Amino acid sequence: MKDLFGKVALVTGAGSGIGRGMARAFAGAGMHVVVADIEWDAAEKVARELNGTPVKVDVAKPHEVDALAEQVYRQRGAVHLLCNNAGVAVGGPLSLMTRDDWRWLISVNIEGVANCLTAFLPRMKEQGGEAHIVNTGSIAGLVAVPERGVYCATKAAIVSISEVLRAELAKDNIGVTVICPGSVRTRILEAARNRPTNLKETNVAAPSNFSDPIGTINPDELGLKVRDAVIANELYLVPLTEANKAFIPMAIERFKEIVKAMS
Repeated sequence: MKDLFGKVALVTGAGSGIGRGMARAFAGAGMHVVVADIEWDAAEKVARELNGTPVKVDVAKPHEVDALAEQVYRQRGAVHLLCNNAGVAVGGPLSLMTRDDWRWLISVNIEGVANCLTAFLPRMKEQGGEAHIVNTGSIAGLVAVPERGVYCATKAAIVSISEVLRAELAKDNIGVTVICPGSVRTRILEAARNRPTNLKETNVAAPSNFSDPIGTINPDELGLKVRDAVIANELYLVPLTEANKAFIPMAIERFKEIVKAMS
């Protein structure tokens, strides 16, 4: 999507972290940003900073996402950029993960994206003109990371969804980007603050290596990279820190094994 100025962006999970970084970058490019977050105070604060529109939404609840789509299209008439960014995480060995751990991450990280696509994508196709979808994956969706198995599974799904969308939407002039960053300075380790009470919190503590506090990617800098990837219509954006670059040979080896198995 070459021209961003004057268009509408909707970013979920925009109250902090990567979502806030993207919201700032797209507002800086002249877009009106709908700042959607499960925490109203966070959404309102970011929206006030950017002169955007704050909205409280739980992406895991289809009726709330449907209501959001109706509201935005009624008020703004279009969504040119949909950023499916809201996400949560738990850490620990798969053998210790509970059904509630699985349900929580799937409900937000996968079904949350599905709910947004179901609500917004038909409208985006109908409105015509250039549009773009950004899905927030993770390096954990490209390589296997011990003690992050549930998170890896959900982010691998996001990569696959994005690749399928890319193929399906090319004819509709809708681009797709999946961002798969390494360590980013976010509040994802505090995600349990919004965990539903009916999905009991695991007793397993997040592993110390779940996020690298030293040398992590600045969310605002990442937001600018995402903006550039949208303008260039790049499918993959995989920003890594020096520490994260240990993942590169792992990814290469994985795909070599896949090619070998297919031959």
